[in-house]
Amino acid sequence: MIQTILNRLQLVDGAEVREGFYAQGLAKENQFIFLQPHTDLFGAKNGINAFRDDLTLQVVAGINLSKSTNPTAELINLVRDIRCAFFKDERNTEKPSWLPKAITFKEAEPCKYIMPESHEKHALAVITLTLVHTVQFGERL
Repeated sequence: MIQTILNRLQLVDGAEVREGFYAQGLAKENQFIFLQPHTDLFGAKNGINAFRDDLTLQVVAGINLSKSTNPTAELINLVRDIRCAFFKDERNTEKPSWLPKAITFKEAEPCKYIMPESHEKHALAVITLTLVHTVQFGERL
């Protein structure tokens, strides 16, 4: 399922997509997107059958400030492009057709824009997503 989400993020033009945690030293492109886990809630009744997995993911999107002439618009547009990749033409945005195993998939809270410190080179936006699905015991990503 993680790979499916990464594949959707690859639809964002001009952004380098990576699985893993945002690190300033890894992000050298003009625009970049990281997909990282945030929290995971385990919900099993008997430990035998499939259990409910409430996974919270963060999409950390950013732009390189030293290579940008209009960073505010570029960052907002990058967030809009991510939402388009996830939800455009979907009849039910909480159950997108490209993610059939999901019970729900949605933004858990408003997007946060992070103001960079004086020594940092990137402006960041964080989109928090919740993904509810069922997992068999022993199943791995």
